[in-house]
Amino acid sequence: MKSYSLGYALSLWSKSKAAKGVGVSFEKNLSIALRLYVIPSLDEGAKLSPKTFVEYCNKFPVSRLQSSLAVFDQQACVAINSGRLSQVTKNIYRSALQRFLSWLDQQVWWIELFPSPINNHDVAPFRIHSRSKPRSEQPKPYEYSLQKPHLSEHLSGQLESYQQFRLTGGKSARQRRQNRQAGEVRRPKTKAVKLSTYKKEEHIILCFLGWYAQTYPNASLDLKLLTDPASLDDYAFWVTEVRGTSHARAASAADSAIAVAKWLNYDQSRRRNWSDIPIVMELKDLLNEYSEIYEQEKKRNTSEKWKNKKLTHEGARQVVQYLKSLCAPNYGKHNKETGEFLSHGKRSNSAIARAWQTYLITKILVYCPVRQEEIRNYIFGETLFRKEDEQGNPYYVARLLEHKRSQTTGRPRHYRLPAILTEDLDLWTFKWRPLILNTVKTSDEWMEFWGFSSDKVERLHQRVEAASRGEISDKVVSSVGEYLERGEIKLRGVENRLAAWKTAKENLESHKSLFFMFAKGHAESFGQPHTVTSVWSMVSEAISGATQALFGEPRWTNPHALRHIAEKHIRQIGKQKIAHAFGTLIGHSKEMGDAYAKQITSEYEQTVNIVDSWWE
Repeated sequence: MKSYSLGYALSLWSKSKAAKGVGVSFEKNLSIALRLYVIPSLDEGAKLSPKTFVEYCNKFPVSRLQSSLAVFDQQACVAINSGRLSQVTKNIYRSALQRFLSWLDQQVWWIELFPSPINNHDVAPFRIHSRSKPRSEQPKPYEYSLQKPHLSEHLSGQLESYQQFRLTGGKSARQRRQNRQAGEVRRPKTKAVKLSTYKKEEHIILCFLGWYAQTYPNASLDLKLLTDPASLDDYAFWVTEVRGTSHARAASAADSAIAVAKWLNYDQSRRRNWSDIPIVMELKDLLNEYSEIYEQEKKRNTSEKWKNKKLTHEGARQVVQYLKSLCAPNYGKHNKETGEFLSHGKRSNSAIARAWQTYLITKILVYCPVRQEEIRNYIFGETLFRKEDEQGNPYYVARLLEHKRSQTTGRPRHYRLPAILTEDLDLWTFKWRPLILNTVKTSDEWMEFWGFSSDKVERLHQRVEAASRGEISDKVVSSVGEYLERGEIKLRGVENRLAAWKTAKENLESHKSLFFMFAKGHAESFGQPHTVTSVWSMVSEAISGATQALFGEPRWTNPHALRHIAEKHIRQIGKQKIAHAFGTLIGHSKEMGDAYAKQITSEYEQTVNIVDSWWE
């Protein structure tokens, strides 16, 4: 458990809105309540004067105040009976202490000290849906892209050869060259890329060729066209000026063109840096030009984009607490117009498990904001391990050989996860994940998991059949047609869920990833390992709903934005000395961390704390 001092809590209180207007007498009464009636009981033998109290507070753990109101009542009663304290004065001291403790109960760091378990009687709060995410006006579809099934035999063969070159780092081309040139040891530098990286390159290439085919309908298509600087520059102008995208797309096309040029000229190069291949150097110069323009565009657009993502780290931690409350086993029925609570019922295991995974992944990203790629690759016993320290306290350690920077550093990612995650990771690893694996063993258990018992499904069939004959209950207020339509929609949903059982079973049994997709709207995707997109949408949608409920305005904060927020937070709270170590934890260099923090820190935020004292 993290230790906060009473002095730390009192300093935060003095700066809070709750402390404004309370006056000096309040602080005096609170000090007396703590100094004379609470602390001497909690710390036996402590005799504190007004002068020594301040220094003592900086050492006294504030967590020990959890039962301080009861302690005060007991000691004040003794003082009243002995004539040392009047009832009126006791009420004054108690009021000050109670107000301070009520403020404590609302602080996220205090709540973190005393995490409350979710009980069987807990009800998830009424969900407040956020407004739709603001959409960029820039065009997204790439309808001009060529489709692989429609490529010529020549172009398909080129792509296949190029793919081998990229995935092996030129290994096959190197072998051919060595066979022809015995004794040749110098070769140009090439790097193998992941399949996902190649797929992105392939998409960029097909988009360029699609544009070229539309611009020059009679031309024969060849990968070499991408390496023509004039054509590439024409394409860059088209995607930025006509299509309205940023220069990021032009830079990506230039980067792919360089890779294609290396593939085409591998046998001609004798230098590691490719400097003897003019076309490679010319394309690199073009890439630098597009990248510089994009960086300027990025600076202009960042502040505008950040408006929809802006969230403090404390706010993110409040979001985590809210998402935990959504894991309650019961749901509430509310009046849609007033939000008034009417009654509650039991939620399905699928709804609770989905809420738990959303809560846990978001919590990891808030308290240990590593790249989401690493979280998607957590496998218990292979990349994620549970250990115990010398005192027997459990904790988790991640060790990943394959990660984004592995090709650059050559080292595995190896770090300990914060203790605040241990209990929740235990619950997911040893309860929810095994429970979900068991649910796919039979179709009945699978349907029970989604809240559809065999009896319930049969009753639904009977109601739909009866409604089709015009027979409905007198309690139904809608028309027969509306009732039948709703029943048929629900029945189709049940049938689709049942039909997806075997696919879900195969999906879950095909991997060992700790987390996986629930895919509520796409039953056949259930159990598949998470993708970049699935985690991105899950987290940003969860945070938008939580911020709407907590702050009255949604924030579409995504996993990557949480890394920016953490880097900014650790610098704002005066922990620059550990910023480098923190960067290592989340996979950043100090320079990258500084850049991340600077990117989302306004001039106002940089100067507000020194404006009145910079000359001191």
